[in-house]
Amino acid sequence: MKLTNFEQQVLLKYRADEDFIIFLKENSELKLEFPTEDLRKEEKVEDNNYVVESVTTEYLEEISHIPQLSKEEIDNLLESLDDDESSNTLIEGNLREVANIAFDYLVAGIDYLDLIQEGNIGAIKALDSYRPSNGDILNYMKLWARKEMLIFVDEKVQTEKYMYKGYFLKRQEELIEHEIVAELEEEESVEELSPEEKSEIIGEKIASLEDIDLKSIPKKMSYTEEEIIKKFYGLVGDRRESLFEIEDSLDLKRGEGEKLFETAITKLSLGGGRSLKI
Repeated sequence: MKLTNFEQQVLLKYRADEDFIIFLKENSELKLEFPTEDLRKEEKVEDNNYVVESVTTEYLEEISHIPQLSKEEIDNLLESLDDDESSNTLIEGNLREVANIAFDYLVAGIDYLDLIQEGNIGAIKALDSYRPSNGDILNYMKLWARKEMLIFVDEKVQTEKYMYKGYFLKRQEELIEHEIVAELEEEESVEELSPEEKSEIIGEKIASLEDIDLKSIPKKMSYTEEEIIKKFYGLVGDRRESLFEIEDSLDLKRGEGEKLFETAITKLSLGGGRSLKI
């Protein structure tokens, strides 16, 4: 199933945990297909005068040292899944995968560590509902993590859309006089607009909100920046890579990888803020 189809179905039909459990039971062999091209819009960071939270890098450094579980270890843990220690070991072994998935939903206004928290909640829910008939446990956990992150971001976007709509409706005249005037032609005077024309402009602003969804919100980071972070902290592949190795694998110039790494860490460590900029 294509990733976009999976996300659409989750948002439209399977938001509730009980519905999602049934969906995964009926699709025990579900594998997601990811787009081959990255068509993202990147959020622009105007300057570097931000305070970088070390907790983000500390977390990534910590989970980078957690060894991957072998198939034999996973099978043994599944035999004692009711035991808290076994469940915790499986969740811990899945932390890097959750941190990797979080990049798919790291859009403007979203905090990276918040996404990871939601993903880990999904992993816990996965273990609580898992049955052998659900197929591969790691895939099952990843689907749950993705579902929780997706709903978390969608709810934030929907909340902001609602707030903006109220903002436009309550401040129609002020918006016309001070903000929307910048969009008018120079020879056109705001004072010459009729109440109906002003109302129409506000209506267009509100209508534009309805077309906004997760895919239309810029990503915080570029594809290259994400790849650098993933490779450096071992979120992909069998091991961590040095910046020199990353520069070679991504065909970057010497020194370019370090600069991009610093920029990526800054963006990754920024707090939430607004997702919508109308």
